[in-house]
Amino acid sequence: MPKQKDSRTPGPSIADVAREAGVATSTVSRALTVPGRVAEPTRLKVEAAARKLGYTANQTARNLRVGTSRTIMIVLPEEIYTGASQTVSEVLRATAKSLTARGFSLLIANVSREAETDAHILAVAQGGTVAGVLLMAADIPRTNGRSLTDAGLPIVSLHFDLSGEAIPSVVSNDREAIAEGTAALIARGHRHFLYIRGRLGNYHEIERLAGVRGAIAAADLPASALRLHQGDFEFSGGMAAGEAFLAIPAAERPTAVICANDDTAIGFTKTVVDAGVSVPGDVSVLGFDGAAIAPFLTPSLSTIQQDTAGLGGQAANLVMDRVLGEPVDSHLCLVVPCTLVMRDSVGPCPEPGKSADNRGTAQSA
Repeated sequence: MPKQKDSRTPGPSIADVAREAGVATSTVSRALTVPGRVAEPTRLKVEAAARKLGYTANQTARNLRVGTSRTIMIVLPEEIYTGASQTVSEVLRATAKSLTARGFSLLIANVSREAETDAHILAVAQGGTVAGVLLMAADIPRTNGRSLTDAGLPIVSLHFDLSGEAIPSVVSNDREAIAEGTAALIARGHRHFLYIRGRLGNYHEIERLAGVRGAIAAADLPASALRLHQGDFEFSGGMAAGEAFLAIPAAERPTAVICANDDTAIGFTKTVVDAGVSVPGDVSVLGFDGAAIAPFLTPSLSTIQQDTAGLGGQAANLVMDRVLGEPVDSHLCLVVPCTLVMRDSVGPCPEPGKSADNRGTAQSA
């Protein structure tokens, strides 16, 4: 049977883009794959020509031809919300934007962290298809005596400080930020606190608990001013803490609750409000992370806002610098400040012995 002729029209070539833009083909190649090395007016002219002609650079094919990769693999947490809460997508967006601006692409390695997943991550790292690795709120993948560090790739840690293990890191100022939030509650008259913890051993849990304790000590309050409840960074952990809070006699309850993250704060607040407790009339609630939903809750959630754009952008630039051979101290730790955002869930310390309903009745009488 005679072979049928391929009737498809070939797409535009790099030479077509060069003619349209009035530049050399080498300039087109640099503008579309390493845009940071081309003057902006030229880059914009090339990009406009490529869009007009419908030309797309095949970065994967280019990598295979020259034996290099401009792909950064990102390793996500054990569970998508653990440690990074609802900010994961925001940080990913900022990371991808920074990578794209310098001609790199992003490969998401996982959505869980079972043993077989770690084995897959190590296989990809050693397969020559990625140039560097970004760990996002994740420990170093290890399996069967092998470690991600054995691949010899540039690695940067985002959210966890692994600079002590010679991995440059970009983190929020968790300890100082939550101490500032605790101090703000103390300034509003609160003297009895509940801290709902994250998972034991988690970097954020360690830093945030230390910040709460430090602020209470700095205010010369006794250690007994702080109660602890073991949580897990999840809505369910906040709900369980809410049930435990309701079991405390009303007169003995803490007047301010500080949560390891916003998911925990949301679960706690719903549980106690559904039981008739007023937030912030009877108890103030402070979260951590700056979840996008926080302003839209009732009451709107006070929180410590992480700079997701700053975190993702700095981590992306750091790993790209390492891939490109720029000098980066392996023990570097860049700290990105958080912002305290006070909303309706925080108020002054209630008067002793009076519920929110009783206070409202007394004021109206």
